[in-house]
This record gives sequence, C-alpha cells and structure tokens, in this order.
Amino acid sequence: MELTPEIKAQLAEQKKQCIFCKIISKEQESQIVFEDDTMMGVLDIYPAVKGHSVFFLKEHYPIMPYIPADEFKHFFGLVPKLSEAVQSGMVARGMNVFIANGGVAGQQASHFLIHYLPRDPGDNFFNFDFSMKQSLDSEKISMLKNNLPIMMKNHFGRNPAEWHTGEGNPIDTNGVVIYEDEKVVCVLPEKGTVAGHLEILSKLEDQDITKLSNEDSSHLFYVASFAATALFEGLKVHGTNIILKSGQPDNKLAIHVLPRLPDDGLQKMLWEPKQPSYDLSSIASKIKDQMWKVSQKVKKVIAPMKTPEVIKIGGSNHEDEIRKAILSRHS
Repeated sequence: MELTPEIKAQLAEQKKQCIFCKIISKEQESQIVFEDDTMMGVLDIYPAVKGHSVFFLKEHYPIMPYIPADEFKHFFGLVPKLSEAVQSGMVARGMNVFIANGGVAGQQASHFLIHYLPRDPGDNFFNFDFSMKQSLDSEKISMLKNNLPIMMKNHFGRNPAEWHTGEGNPIDTNGVVIYEDEKVVCVLPEKGTVAGHLEILSKLEDQDITKLSNEDSSHLFYVASFAATALFEGLKVHGTNIILKSGQPDNKLAIHVLPRLPDDGLQKMLWEPKQPSYDLSSIASKIKDQMWKVSQKVKKVIAPMKTPEVIKIGGSNHEDEIRKAILSRHS
C-alpha cells in the first residue's frame, strides 16, 4: 500500500519511542541472532520456549498491511531458512511462527514482529492447542468466499506469477473451501476455535516449512495476510492472530488465522512474560551458529543484553490503525 504523508508522519513519531527501532540503531543492546540490510532477529527476553526469537524489518511498520511488497516477499520469503536455523540451533523437532495483529491479539509493541518458537513434544507449551467448537453462519461464509478470491485476484494483478493460471489440483480438506490456487487452499473448518477460524493449507509435496522456497513461503503468508484482512473487514473483529504449525503429528503444514475480539476466550493463547532461568547468550550463540543456512550475508554482531521496557499499544488505537491500513490497501 502507498503510505500517505499523514501516515508517514505518524510512523516517524512512533519510531522515536519504538524499542525495536532502538535495537536496530544499537541504542538498545540485545542478543542479535541475525541481521541483513532489511531485517534483524533477536532473542525474546521473555521467551515462551527456549530459543524463542523475534524477527522484524528495520523500517518501522506497526502492522502487516503497511509492509511494501518487496519487503514483504523478503521478510516472509526467509521464514523457511530462518525456521531451519532456529530449529537446528535448538535441535527441535517442529516450529511455530506466531504473529499478533492488534492489541486484542496480543501485539504489545508498535513495531511489527514475527515470533519463531522451536517446538518439542516435552516443552510444556500448550498455548496453541486448539479446541475446535465454534461455527460461522452461512451469510458470513458466503461473504468470505466472495471477498478473499477478489483480494487474491487483485494481488495477482499487482504481482503476476508465472505459475498462477488457475486452482490447480484439489486436495482433501474438511470444511468449506474459501479460496484455492495451485499452491494453497484456504478452508473454513466445520468447527473452529473461534467463529471464522481459517486454515491455510499448503498443497506442496513437502509439508515442512524449512523445505519451502522463498517464493512459496511468501505466497503462503500473502494468502494468510489477505485472509486476516477478509476477517477484519467482514467480521468487524478487532485483530487477528496468524499461527504457522510445522512438524505436527499429522505432518501437515498449516497456517491458522484467528479473528480476535475482547473476551473471546483466547487470552490463554498468550504466554506470561517471565525472565528465563538459563543464560540467553549461550542460546543466542547456538542459533547464530546455524544462520549460515540463510542465503543472505549475516552481520556478526553480538552484544550483551539489557532488558528493554515493555511498550504496550492500546487495542482501540491499533484497531483504527489496522482499519485505515486495510482501506488504503484496497483503494
């Protein structure tokens, strides 16, 4: 989307107080595990699991719809290799990628982040275990089936892909197909953890996120991003969570897109911020040692960590920001 002078001025003011912009400028010290010309990754100081890392663009974007196409493709195209590096560094068996859009969804900083969580069966982290119990009414299902394909058609009009000619081969799914192309299918399960819970399923043969190409990964997240927009517009929700699960027992690669409202019962999905009992610098070293897997020049920057202040953004202001961004995105 094109940022207006008004939005640019607002972002400039946000940037002055942004803890992650201070990390990028090295004003605030952190445990850096990855850096290139466009983005950076650091250890989360309040990790949900050992090896929990956050990655963010160096330009200040508060929410997903603000990210320009070239930076989006780079940022989300590196998810497979960054996942592989974090997972290998922790010798983990699976990976979660977590995104919070909006204060109600758990977004605490004004700088858009991706959380990488290496997973093992005995890690005692059950926050992303879903209880599928709620359904969506037929009118809203029809709205999603109409709107998401239009958004994706407009996306391909702006960003043509040689491989995109139609829907491709169908795959077995349980639920209502909302959108489908050659590489992914977006499904509304018969029962979701909340009404409007969408699943983005990969059609690719390899169902491990670490094996996807940059293009396939960025497309997977593009569909998730527009699915989140469709939910925000159509269901009038206050935010969304995007959660990728790779290395599941059923060996399926899936992204879950959850519409969020206050008091929707999903607050348990967020973890309590706690200082770890182990040494973060040794964990950072293990992950950093695996960053040769990323096909980008890694700047070897290691600095001692200070605990930054936690900056919380009010849900109502964030909701307004998301709505303005979505309107601009489709204008």
